[in-house]
Amino acid sequence: MNPHFKFRTLPKACGTVANIFIHGYSAGHDLQDRRLLVSSIPASLQNCVNIFAFWPSGHFARVGSSSRSLFAAGARVHVAVGAAVFVGDRAVHFARIRSRAEEMGKVLMEQLQEYLFKKHPHVTTVNLIGHSLGGRLVVSALKSRTDPLGHGLAIDDVLLMAAAVEVTPSDAAQMESRINGRLINAYSRDDWTLFMNFGEASLGRNEVENFDNISMPEFGHGDYWKKLPAVMAQTKFKGYQGQQLAEVLGTVTAVDDFVRNDSIVYRVLERSPVELTEEAIKHLKTSSWTDIKDAEEDRAFSFTREFQLVGGHCLVNAARRRGLTYVDALQMLAEHYELGSKAHRCASVLETEELLIKTFFQHAFPDGHPLANAPLTAAKVMSREVYFKHIDALAERLTVASYFKPSTVDVDMTDPSAGTAMASTTTIALAGYANAVAGLLGTLAKKPVSRLLTNFKTALKPGYSALIPAVAIVFYARVELDDEGLM
Repeated sequence: MNPHFKFRTLPKACGTVANIFIHGYSAGHDLQDRRLLVSSIPASLQNCVNIFAFWPSGHFARVGSSSRSLFAAGARVHVAVGAAVFVGDRAVHFARIRSRAEEMGKVLMEQLQEYLFKKHPHVTTVNLIGHSLGGRLVVSALKSRTDPLGHGLAIDDVLLMAAAVEVTPSDAAQMESRINGRLINAYSRDDWTLFMNFGEASLGRNEVENFDNISMPEFGHGDYWKKLPAVMAQTKFKGYQGQQLAEVLGTVTAVDDFVRNDSIVYRVLERSPVELTEEAIKHLKTSSWTDIKDAEEDRAFSFTREFQLVGGHCLVNAARRRGLTYVDALQMLAEHYELGSKAHRCASVLETEELLIKTFFQHAFPDGHPLANAPLTAAKVMSREVYFKHIDALAERLTVASYFKPSTVDVDMTDPSAGTAMASTTTIALAGYANAVAGLLGTLAKKPVSRLLTNFKTALKPGYSALIPAVAIVFYARVELDDEGLM
């Protein structure tokens, strides 16, 4: 394994102090969970650069095919046997991730320094905040680092919350000698989850000498992120000023308006030129499931509402009276294209969109396309007109009809605004074949079969041929806005 962190800087970063937040086991496993974690960071951490460090912490509920086979075999013997097999398998999984946390700790400071040097060279001081196995990771980082940090960087305060690691007083003294500030242990004897940390007396349940031990009464394992302002107030964390909760990324707790609360798409289109919103609506309306009236004034609202409904299943939509959020729809598309592991490494909506668009064009244009290589770079230099033409070409290739007729969209692949000169691609459509079936077989013989079949499967999937180009337009609007709070 090549351990690598994915760092995400929150909006409104300023100052010379950076707070580095690190999650624990089974957290940050998808884009939605990452956004929830980021939204928990208090906005009142003023005059700081707030950074979330995501790492591959696994997920309790995600099991491999071999594990599922074992569960099934055990369940056939007896339900209790199946349950015992499941518990044992998850214990092994936790132990594996626990070891990974220690390995990740050994590379944390090196990768963090590199990131800060590139993105925030003015930062001179970092505070480390780790939860659960994230605390174990931080402890590993402090214990393994003996050399001074580069670029004049220093570690000030270290806050460990519900830390799933055993630390002796001598270990704590060693760690304290390597930082300039306080070594804080936020712990709770009501945290029963830490008993999963077999064989160790977890710091997150106990006081340990050489720590500034702060009891968090009645705190369960999952309360620390939800109640982070209370933790910071109780521990007197530096830079924290008040109880105001973060509104980074536009997270809204109210559910009165499910559509407008889907801010990651609604706010983007609300602030974008009408031309972009109408282009997104144009593609979405190719689905027979949409119902957008020309008379509707709030076009961003209309698009978001119908996008959610197209993304969800009609029967499920009827039951819950709403569709899928934009982020959930992105996850659905990622799973369709078997991008689970790659999507997991995306720390922002923009990165996830870019990954999807790259994949869309790779499948639709096997011979090459500027948007199949570097969508973000290409989108920044393309005019709206040129970009729209490329998305029109993509949309056409996502329809069943495209496999049995010539392409009708003319796109100049050598347009200088695309940022790269490329030869014209050979269409996937079966132009020139008298017999459609024979033409499809001929294309299969010439093109990468897996890509063509995946693309054909997409065309058959209800709503996907509308969702995919719509996502591409939202991506372009997001790039144009260049608002870090909407990334």
